[in-house]
Parts: sequence; C-alpha cells; structure tokens
Amino acid sequence: MSNKIAYILVFILILTIGCGDSASDGRKLTKHPGYEYMPDMYRSPSYETYSENPLFPNNSTARQPVKGTIPRGFVPFEYDNTLDEYLQAGENLINPLKNNLSNIEEGEALYVMFCAHCHGKNGDGKGSIQHPLYGAVPSYLDDVLLRRSGTTMKELSDGHMYHAITYGFNAMGGHASQISPEERWQIIMYVNELQKENN
Repeated sequence: MSNKIAYILVFILILTIGCGDSASDGRKLTKHPGYEYMPDMYRSPSYETYSENPLFPNNSTARQPVKGTIPRGFVPFEYDNTLDEYLQAGENLINPLKNNLSNIEEGEALYVMFCAHCHGKNGDGKGSIQHPLYGAVPSYLDDVLLRRSGTTMKELSDGHMYHAITYGFNAMGGHASQISPEERWQIIMYVNELQKENN
C-alpha cells in the first residue's frame, strides 16, 4: 500500500515540476517555467534557410562539394547551349567508347527507353507519340532536309547528337539529368548502327 502512495506522489511531483508559464521566446514570466529536459527540441540550434551562417561569413568561402562529386545544377560538359558551341561539338567530339557488341546492345536498350517513343524503333521518326505539337520528329535516315548543323540528319556527327541529347533541341528536352555521358555515347553508337542498317 505504501508503494502505491509513493508512486502516486512521485507522479504528482513530476507533473508539477513541468508545469509553469513561459513566453514563446523563452523569457520567464511571473511563475517558474519548470525544467526543460531537451531544450534543443523546443528551440532549434540550426540556422534558418537562406540565413547567414557565422561559420562561413563569406559566401565565396562556403563549403565546396566533396571531391569527385558534381554540384547541383552543374552540367559537366565543356560546350554551352549555343549554335556556335553546337557546331564546335560536332567538329571536335569523338565517341570515346569502343565500338563493340556490348556497347551497341546497351545503347539499343537505352534508345528504346528514352528515344524510340519519338524517333521510332527504327530511327525513322515514327514513334508512338503522334500529336500536332510533336509533329515532324526527324528521322535519322533523312538525307534531304538540312539541319542546324548544315547537314542532313543522316550526316550528323556524333558530337552533334551528343550536344542535342545533352541540351535538347526544339520540342525535345535535354536529357543530361536522365542519361549519363557514357549512356549518351552508347545511344549514339546504336543510332549509327540504325543508319547503317537502313542504308
């Protein structure tokens, strides 16, 4: 019986210790605010979003990305999204991957996932997306209409295609965030095979 009374007294004591009034900014009011067992849960020590951080007073000296990582929003590609840079990429970029069956098969799988719905299974521009807004999807086999490179689609260099996949062109959006540089080259390798087969 005395144990029950002791437990009840301890419970009442705990309840009364935590009771009290305090202002939202932590100032004590007339009554004792009680004790806080985890004050960090009530008043966060973290910095507010976009506020200045006293540990890094100058934004230019803020922490740099970890070595070997790529910062958000950065595209690791030496050519900008301009016509001049597109033409330079077409002249200078060469597919660094070995032209072997493994890369071509990987390129085919990626092409089916990312390209075939517009450019067609055979690269003929007759994919499953048939809409006036997305009309006239170019065929990789076209040898009539000159493109922005000054060549036909059939004559596009690997560098032109790489630049277009990275930044996009017309209704086609850029795929840099979805397709890695190596995967882009594999897709291009497969497109080259489609062009050879259909020639």
